[in-house]
Amino acid sequence: MAKSPKKKPRLAVRDMKYGHDPMVRFYERTQDWLQEKGRPFVIGAGGLIGLLLLYVAGYYLFSYRASRASAAFAEAYEKYNAPINDGTNSAQIIGKSYSDEKLKWQEAGEAFERVANSYSSYYKVKGKYMAGVCYLHIDRDKGLRLLQEAADNGEQPTSDLSRLAIAENYETNGQADRAVVILESLLNSTYIPKQVIQLSLGHVYEKLGDSKKAADAFFEVCQADRTSAAGSEAEKRLSAVAPERLKDLPAPNAPPLE
Repeated sequence: MAKSPKKKPRLAVRDMKYGHDPMVRFYERTQDWLQEKGRPFVIGAGGLIGLLLLYVAGYYLFSYRASRASAAFAEAYEKYNAPINDGTNSAQIIGKSYSDEKLKWQEAGEAFERVANSYSSYYKVKGKYMAGVCYLHIDRDKGLRLLQEAADNGEQPTSDLSRLAIAENYETNGQADRAVVILESLLNSTYIPKQVIQLSLGHVYEKLGDSKKAADAFFEVCQADRTSAAGSEAEKRLSAVAPERLKDLPAPNAPPLE
């Protein structure tokens, strides 16, 4: 009985893909394996590159906005520092000047407000503080409101400087009782020299008719440093409210008492 010829084994579709060359099959299988196993790596690398691009874009955007904010603040500050040209000092004035003081404070206040409303963080709070100082000259209520907003923000040293500006305005406008509360709370400030607070307190106590507290405040300012501007002013006030205490002060060239 004749043997029936053996049938050739059917070539699986999977094997057909790689052809009949063992090297080709090995190469192509390796490529498939690398593609399959390397996919997580490619995805991870793509994510990392994406994060890096976001960081670079964010950095340049932040730098751009910071540069714009700095330029806007400098422009507002130029208005703030601009002198009043009354016609008699024109030859001495270099740069921007104003013929009207009210216009100066209006333009400076608006410029600082734009900084506060257009930018965040440092320039926002600083812009509100400076706008408040400007508006105190032409719109006291608005100036005090902006200063209080800057103070409430808590960002130092602008917060304490805003509170000091409010206290000084209260003193100037006959509200010494309100000023003293703020000034006493600022005595422990690490951002405003203690001499400055004590000198202001001395003036406020004097207006309130408390000569003892006024003398104590002026004495402490002088005791810290009689040669400074604050010390010189405090010494004059001390000689007016309690001249007998001048003899207890250290010599002007003596080191400040601790």
